[in-house]
Amino acid sequence: MKVLLVDDEPLELVNLKSILLSYDPSLEIFTAENGMAAWSQLEKNQIDIVCLDIRMPGWDGIEILKRIKHKWPHLKVMLVSAYGEFHYAQEAIASGASAYILKPVIPEEYVAAFKKMYEEIQSMKNEQSFILQAAVEGWLQEDTNEEYVNFLSLPIQPNVVVIVKIKSAPQPDKEEWDAEFCEGLQNVIPVPHPIKGDWVYLMRSKDSDTQEIKEKLSFLKMTLAEKFQGIEWMFGVGEVVQSPAVLKKSLYSALQDTQNKDESIIQQCLDYLSSNYASSITLTDLAKVVHLSASHLSRIFKNNLGVTFVDVLTKIRIERAKDLLKNNDLSIQFISNHVGFSSPDYFSSTFRKLEGVSPSQYRSKKDDTYPCS
Repeated sequence: MKVLLVDDEPLELVNLKSILLSYDPSLEIFTAENGMAAWSQLEKNQIDIVCLDIRMPGWDGIEILKRIKHKWPHLKVMLVSAYGEFHYAQEAIASGASAYILKPVIPEEYVAAFKKMYEEIQSMKNEQSFILQAAVEGWLQEDTNEEYVNFLSLPIQPNVVVIVKIKSAPQPDKEEWDAEFCEGLQNVIPVPHPIKGDWVYLMRSKDSDTQEIKEKLSFLKMTLAEKFQGIEWMFGVGEVVQSPAVLKKSLYSALQDTQNKDESIIQQCLDYLSSNYASSITLTDLAKVVHLSASHLSRIFKNNLGVTFVDVLTKIRIERAKDLLKNNDLSIQFISNHVGFSSPDYFSSTFRKLEGVSPSQYRSKKDDTYPCS
């Protein structure tokens, strides 16, 4: 469960965060000290519950509440007010607030209000999960129930289906996998249970071209390989459709995509590169691994991902370097060598070209990004 706390008093944020974590240590809590910062957090993270102070510089709590309810009507919002501001309560409730409590905050009252919203969300998610499961299963049985998806209060309006086929046994825990998969891909809703053995995801894509989605999934394989060691999987991406009402078409094209021979070859290559990126690998070396000519393999990369072999290998190395940069004890030179670059200078210039900043600047930026989350 993701919670956003918004208050212009830093000590109050610390206090509220402490109260909630005492109630449930598993909560993922984000903080913001003004309306603009709160909006930025809402745009980046799929928040479930927002706790807003009413009096803040810039957008006040009522203004943020109205904006939230316009864009994310499913979100639960609690407003917190000082004693002299209770006249705001009527407007708050009319604008869609789920709860309204007074300052100074009494922990028991705060937790009780939060618990009520939490339980309402869980109930709503259970209902959504049931309808979502029934809708997707119905598509494969030729039922005409696509419209079910339109009526769900989903955090996104999906327009493309992604299918994951787990080829290993035993399979990973689906709930744990879904959390990592959705965080890596973004704007994704998992269908709760497998559909004929496949794991199905509904996604919102800004682009009608699926190439970018496939590229993201290709590099997500490398990230997940570290957490789910020994798990082999492949994916299929469906056609991007105009509305959730015709997602059945995307499901069928995603199923066809999993049968794509080129896709299987690409995923073989990515699995190999994810394990051997630090070595000196050429296109010819990789072509031998998948039993193809170098020219044929080059065409497969270009036609399916829109990039070259060198682009893919470089991207994998840079993504791994970004992970290592989180450790301030590792030098830039060590990281450069560890991920397969011939020199620190070449590594730094390549990193800047892809990320827009130097490795040192990226490290500093990451250190400063999430101080309160």
